[in-house]
Amino acid sequence: MKACLLPHGGPGNLRRMVAGEAGITLVELLAGLGISIFVLAFVGTAVFQFYKVTGWGNDRMLLASSLQTAQLWLGRDAVQANSFTPGATPVYGTLSIPTSGSPIQIQYSYDSAAHTLVRTDASGSQVVARNIANESDVSFSLSGRQLDVSLTSTRGSLTDSSVFSFALRVP
Repeated sequence: MKACLLPHGGPGNLRRMVAGEAGITLVELLAGLGISIFVLAFVGTAVFQFYKVTGWGNDRMLLASSLQTAQLWLGRDAVQANSFTPGATPVYGTLSIPTSGSPIQIQYSYDSAAHTLVRTDASGSQVVARNIANESDVSFSLSGRQLDVSLTSTRGSLTDSSVFSFALRVP
């Protein structure tokens, strides 16, 4: 007795091979196409969300970092200063830090070309906050010995604002 070996796939494939059929049916094609579209839609959505969320997260971190850096510089200067003199556009004002000689003058101003808050002293200029869209997004106000600074940082459609309060040094 001889064993009859069937091709892989069972008797259905054997009938096709015997009848001379080759290829796939329309139902098989549509099922494969449907599965492929589902997988591509899932992967495409995941990739889109990855880039969208990553970009959004990066923008949020940049805004928070900008405000944090401004708070550090302003806090450092305000704690040492004994007076604040308001300025005229685009200068917000000048902090005066007493020394044994002449006082150190630190000026805060808006750079409209770079959209930044800039700190200037005798040694040069330092960018304090980035992504400041307009000059009106920063304000300094003095009430007694308390200096309040309001900052709004904008990147694309995202905006982050903070108000910092500092007590000036008693003269």
